[in-house]
Amino acid sequence: MPDLVLELYSEEIPARMQEKAAEHLRESFSLGLTEERLSFERLEVFSTPRRLVLIVWDLANHSDSFFEEKRGPRVGAPTKALSGFARSVGAKESELYKKKESKGEFFFYRLEHPGYLSEKLISKITLKVAHGFPWQKSMRWGDSSFRWVRPLRSILCALYRANQEPKVISLEINGVFSSNFTFGHPSMCPGKFSPHSAQDYISGLKDRKVILDFKQRKNLIWESASKLVKGKNARLITDNSLLNEVAGLVEWPVVLMGKIDEEFLELPKEILQISMREHQKFFSVIRIDTGLLYKFVVVANLESKDDGKSIIEGNSRVLRSRLRDAKFFFNKDLTEIKRKNFDALNHRLASVTFHNKIGSQADRVKEIRKISVNIAKLLNVDAGLCDHAASLCKTDLTTYMVSEFPELQGVMGSIYCKIEGQNESIFNAISDHYKPVTQNDDVPKEMIAVVVAIADRVFTLTRFWIIDEKPSGSKDPFALRRGAISLIRILLEKKLDIKLSDLIKQSLKYEIAQDLYQFFTERFKVYLIEKGYSHDTLRACLNKKNLENPYGTFMQIDQLEKFRKTDLFPRLMDAYRRPNNILNSEENRTKKRYELEPSVELFDTTEENSLMANLISIEKSVSVFLLKKDYFNALQTLAKLNDSVEAFFENVTINSQVQEEKDNRLHLCNKVRKIMHSVANFSELRI
Repeated sequence: MPDLVLELYSEEIPARMQEKAAEHLRESFSLGLTEERLSFERLEVFSTPRRLVLIVWDLANHSDSFFEEKRGPRVGAPTKALSGFARSVGAKESELYKKKESKGEFFFYRLEHPGYLSEKLISKITLKVAHGFPWQKSMRWGDSSFRWVRPLRSILCALYRANQEPKVISLEINGVFSSNFTFGHPSMCPGKFSPHSAQDYISGLKDRKVILDFKQRKNLIWESASKLVKGKNARLITDNSLLNEVAGLVEWPVVLMGKIDEEFLELPKEILQISMREHQKFFSVIRIDTGLLYKFVVVANLESKDDGKSIIEGNSRVLRSRLRDAKFFFNKDLTEIKRKNFDALNHRLASVTFHNKIGSQADRVKEIRKISVNIAKLLNVDAGLCDHAASLCKTDLTTYMVSEFPELQGVMGSIYCKIEGQNESIFNAISDHYKPVTQNDDVPKEMIAVVVAIADRVFTLTRFWIIDEKPSGSKDPFALRRGAISLIRILLEKKLDIKLSDLIKQSLKYEIAQDLYQFFTERFKVYLIEKGYSHDTLRACLNKKNLENPYGTFMQIDQLEKFRKTDLFPRLMDAYRRPNNILNSEENRTKKRYELEPSVELFDTTEENSLMANLISIEKSVSVFLLKKDYFNALQTLAKLNDSVEAFFENVTINSQVQEEKDNRLHLCNKVRKIMHSVANFSELRI
C-alpha cells in the first residue's frame, strides 16, 4: 500500500502557531480519512517555520465499499409508487425485497456503494482541510478569498509506492499547484528536491539541513546548549517556553555561546535575562560559584564558515546596544528613587491612562487596594501588607526602565523595592502578582502576592464588564479570557475555598454580574477540558448552573472523574438510573412532581422499608462528606444504595392500583434521586 506525503510550504509560520496547526492537521485529516472510509496504518504530522507536513503510512488504494439498505413504499402501495422507487435506486422491481418493521411491511433495496480511488479522495480531503483551517491569525493575498497564515508557495502532495514512480495528487490552492518536489534549507540548500518515498522525504530533507520533527529540534537545542556549559562552572537557566519558541524558529539548529560585556554584569540578572529572552531569544548562563549571569546561548538557523564567530559577534553587537540603554535608564531611575522614595513616584500614575472609560492607573491602584483589603480579610492574610503591596504594584509603570522595556513591569518595581529595603513579601508581590501570564507560568507562591493578583484581575474583569468591553468571537484586545483563566488557576492551585460572589463585591447590576459569572463558567470549562477532564463530568457537576465556588467545584469534578474509573461506578449508575427513568416517565406523563417525603405508614413491603432506612442512613453520611468536600467517599456511599434499590424494583410494583400507594413509591424514587443529585447530576454521565 502507498504512503502519502502532504507538505504545505509557505513563508514563515509564527512559532507559537505551529504546534496547534500540526495537531489540527492531524485531527482534521484523520477525520476526513475516516469519513471517506480510507484505512491506514498510522499518521504523523510535522511542523517547521516554513512547512506543515502530514505523512500517512500504508494508506489503502481505495476506500472500503459498503451496502446501504433503502426503504421504499409500504407493501400494498400503488404500483406507480413501487416502480418509482425501483427507478430511484436504479433497480428492477424484481430485485426489491420485503421486510417487516414495527410500523408495517415495506419494500427494500440493498444498494452497494463501491470504493473510490484514494487519489480522488485525498484531493477532496486536502482542499476541505486547507480551506477550513482555523489559524489564530491569517491573511489573504492576490484576488482570492483563500486564507493562510502566510502566503503559500508550494504544495507537495504525492503517493509513494515501492518500486514505482510517485503519483502526484492533482490539486490547486489559490494558484499553487501540487507537485512532487520540495525545498531544502532556504539559505544552505535552497534547491528543489524530489523524494522517491516518504522515508526519502524525511531523510532527504535532513541531508538538506531541515529537521522536520519539532521534538528532535528541541532536544538537539537543549543537549547542545548543555554541552557548551558542561565543565565550565556554569549552568543554563531552564526556560521551557523559550525553548519551545526557539525550536519553532529554526529548521537546522546551530547552538552557540557568547559572553556578556563586563560593564553590564553589575545590572540585576533579571534585567539581563528578560532583556535577552524577550528581544534576542537568548538563553541565560549563570556562574555556579558566584550566581553571576555572564554568558548567553543563541540558536542560529544556519552554519557559518567561521564556526559561528560572525554570528556571535553580530548578536553581541545587538545585545551590547540594548544593554547600554538598559544601564542608562536603570541608573537614571536609581538616582531619582534614592533622592525621593519609590512610592513617591505614585503621583505620576494619575497622568497614565489605564482606559479612557475606566480612568487612570492611579484610579486602578486605588480600587485594587480596596479589593485587596477585602480579600485579605476573607483569607485571613495581613491586610496591611496586602494594602501596601497593592499601593506599589503599578508604580514601576512610571519608571524610565519600564517605559523603555515594557516587558520588565513588575520586575523593576520588585528590584527597586528590594534596593530600598522593603519587606520581602512586598517586593515579591510586586513582581509575582502578574503571574501566571502564560499557561506554563507558576501561580504566585506567597499569599500577599496571591491577594494582589486576585484583586488586580477582579478589578479588570468587573470594570470591563461594567463598560461592556467584553471579548467577542476571536477578539479579546484586553486579554480578559487569559485574565479569567489566570484567576481560576490561582484559586484552584492555591486551594482557595471561596465563592466568586465574595470576590466580586462591587455593586454590579444583576444582569452584568450573571453575565460575568457565565463567562467564568465557560473559562472554567475550557481550562478543565484542556486538562483532560470529560465534558459529561463537567456537566454533571455544574448542572447547568453558573460557577459559584471554583475550587469546591473542581474538587467535585476531580473526585467524580477518579471515581468513574473504579468498579463501584457502574453500581452507582444502576442505583440511579432505574428510579430516575421511572420518575422522568411519570412526570412527563402526569405533569406532576413527586417531591414529598415518602410516608413510612404507607409502606407494605420489606423492600420499601429497607430502602427507606438505607436512604436515611446514607443521606446523613453523604451530608457529612459533602461538608468536608470529600466527594469520593460520598460517591462510594451512594453506590451502597444499589442492592436495596435493585431489591425494591425486583419485588415492588410501582404502578400500584392504589393511587396513594403508587405516589408514595414515586416519592421514594425521588428521594433516591434527590440524595444522588446532592453530589452530582448523574443523568449527564455516560458509561
